[in-house]
Amino acid sequence: MFRKEEVEQILAQARDKDPNLKMHGASEHQYKLKPPVDLAFVRAVEEEYHFRLPEDYVQFITEVGDGGAGPGYGLYSFGFYHTQAKSAREAKLRDSYLHGLSKDPQLQLLNLDVLKYFCILEESYKQNTEKYFRTGSFNHDNDTPNGFFHLGTYGCARDYGLITCGERYGQIFIYDIEGAFELEAGSFQAFYQDWLDFILDTERFKKELKMWS
Repeated sequence: MFRKEEVEQILAQARDKDPNLKMHGASEHQYKLKPPVDLAFVRAVEEEYHFRLPEDYVQFITEVGDGGAGPGYGLYSFGFYHTQAKSAREAKLRDSYLHGLSKDPQLQLLNLDVLKYFCILEESYKQNTEKYFRTGSFNHDNDTPNGFFHLGTYGCARDYGLITCGERYGQIFIYDIEGAFELEAGSFQAFYQDWLDFILDTERFKKELKMWS
């Protein structure tokens, strides 16, 4: 379980180490969290669209912060779904996306025979063949895999998100434009804690900051 005060203290350390926001994505989120979203709203969306978000993620967005500081360009806000759609088309795509979260993404392990169709280095693949997948269930309305809730992006067409249905429920994956899934963490708790640990590791943080600077 994350505590708001503790997370904000770590983010303050990041701002002290990177006052000019040179770290990749920092200029977007500025090491700041957005206000939490109301739990009743989260439950209402889940009930309407028949899916359930992992409790560690729900605890974070309702008690710590709904979007903002996080890996890459930061976390998206779940409260976005409380805003008015800008057009009938956007409203339809939103609705289709949320309905898709209740469907099993049917992740299938990639094998070497099809690796050439994906942006994955063979050397990286062979180091851990158990972390690369593709989906067998796709939402063609909005070009989004079913059962994959987008949490944020690293840029370069590499998004990260959590699985909302099926045997991989609650796990965090990177999804790229080629359609490959790469296992990133076993849970949102582990995923976000790993990013906080990166901030706390001053030597590692400054080394990467120097590269981006």
